Amino acid sequence: MEFMEGGLENVSGYRFSAVECGIKYRDRLDLALIAGDKPCHAAGVFTINRVFAAPVRLCRERTGFPVRGILINATNANACTGEEGYANAVELTAETARLLGAPENSILMASTGVIGVQLPVEKMLKSLPSLVEGASAAKGGIVARAIMTTDTFAKECAVRFSAGEKSYTVAGAAKGSGMIAPNMATLLAFLLTDIPLAKADLDAIFRRCVGESLNAITIDGDMSTNDTALLLCPASPSPRSDAPALSAFEEALLAVLKRLAELLARDGEGATKLVRVRVRGAADVSDARLAARAIAESLLVKTALFGNDPNWGRIACAVGYSGARVEEGTLSISIDEARLFDRGAPVAFERAEMASKLAKKELVISVDLGLGDAEAEFITTDLSYDYVKINAEYTT
Repeated sequence: MEFMEGGLENVSGYRFSAVECGIKYRDRLDLALIAGDKPCHAAGVFTINRVFAAPVRLCRERTGFPVRGILINATNANACTGEEGYANAVELTAETARLLGAPENSILMASTGVIGVQLPVEKMLKSLPSLVEGASAAKGGIVARAIMTTDTFAKECAVRFSAGEKSYTVAGAAKGSGMIAPNMATLLAFLLTDIPLAKADLDAIFRRCVGESLNAITIDGDMSTNDTALLLCPASPSPRSDAPALSAFEEALLAVLKRLAELLARDGEGATKLVRVRVRGAADVSDARLAARAIAESLLVKTALFGNDPNWGRIACAVGYSGARVEEGTLSISIDEARLFDRGAPVAFERAEMASKLAKKELVISVDLGLGDAEAEFITTDLSYDYVKINAEYTT
């Protein structure tokens, strides 16, 4: 397995495009297209928020059938827009399909931006011809830039892997720096591969990999109405189904998703630190994830990290209310290998020295529940003044 430069453009069989449509702002890329040269299978993982956007509804209806592409827009979520919003998504994807010479219902859609505003459909329809005409196999990087909202940099990754005597590629692009929380994929993410797989294998592998990557990061605990992760592969009459090929693909896909997940956390709104929360010694994996997530989402833990405050009591508190099986007498807590709480008892430490260690840009919080062998890891960030400022002014 080999990491490659760039992103989506490394995968053969697809074309890419983006234009400045002016959906909300002028002079920025805000409408993008991923087009398959041939029909593709699509696997999708979506928000579990019961208030979900029109494009999420559309994708849920269409991912069970062969698709030819994904239309993506930034700056407008097309969420809480009722039947009009859904009809707009249907119209835009139908016109995209017509221009591509593809079946009417073969285009998926994803949107990101402000909630509760109808899409400027006429303006977008006028941009579609140039979007389709400008599609090129070399333009994968433009998609990663066009889908950004409060992101400060584009997020992309590609990996080449071998399955028998053949080499294949899997690549992805993602956006998200706020409203990031588990229980879906927590963002917009688009993954492509050139290995032909059966639809059932694609679905199962994608869900497993999302669970270990995109569903293991949290920035602010807020789940979006638009969270969408899509994975496309060629729909071939002779898919690879041998165990070595499926295993090699899953390893490569997980590597790409984990890299994208880390990039998302590094770009968390207002974040100054990347923090890995590692829980071990749990009775089972579910308990390990509960404890890790509670720590990663605790506002008190996150603000203490921002202030370089070694307040390990906040970590112990989060573990205690997480819902995991916990016994105080077996609980241990460390930050960057400095033990602060050992099997139910506090450990003396020099506060100024520990505060200095906490000033680093990357930290590891380690928790041992002392009750079993299961473990889990979440990636999170601190919570700064800038996070409040960014979100206090998001629509103004």
